[in-house]
Amino acid sequence: MLNGLVLYAIYRSNEDKRLFLWLAVAYAFTFVMEALGVATGAIFGEYKYGPTMWFQWLGVPFVIALNWCVLTLACNEVAIRLLERFFPPASPTNRESRIANQESRISDPAAPLTNYSLPTTYYPLLAAILTALYDVTIEPVAIALDYWQWGRGEIPLQNYLAWAAIAFLISLPLYLFRIRFRSPVLLVYFLAQLFFFVVLNFML
Repeated sequence: MLNGLVLYAIYRSNEDKRLFLWLAVAYAFTFVMEALGVATGAIFGEYKYGPTMWFQWLGVPFVIALNWCVLTLACNEVAIRLLERFFPPASPTNRESRIANQESRISDPAAPLTNYSLPTTYYPLLAAILTALYDVTIEPVAIALDYWQWGRGEIPLQNYLAWAAIAFLISLPLYLFRIRFRSPVLLVYFLAQLFFFVVLNFML
């Protein structure tokens, strides 16, 4: 329910139908990665989902891939904000370009509104790192609530590397195709979820 509301708010803010195509591809890709991971242990390490995660197929809860998509979008929102804060587009040319993009969107709603000041790969790379760090707060809570369990009782480094790699791969198309997805709702989602998991880490 929460993920659906977040995605609806993002779409209403941007009116970019390509977001649905990205969502479908990213969902399918992350679900396949999870299914392969559960079946082989070769991607994240040896793990399995617990019974508290309902509606599973191939050992993977359907909601997991959706969580991947929304969290990745949220981490990209934060990544853009951080990079824009520390590396702001300072030249008038960039400002004029943003104004031109805004005018273009008015005349053509399908036109991209994204104009980044740094090379394209910087944003998904930072988003991937943020996603992996986010998982550091998720793991202890998920294990305690039996969302999933690790085969050897320890969280392997491989898991965090896989999180970063997958997040990077599904983030990159957002920038290559200039898909509009930015929304303050994503920042609220990021901070609220982070607060939730940090607090539970101290309580459980």
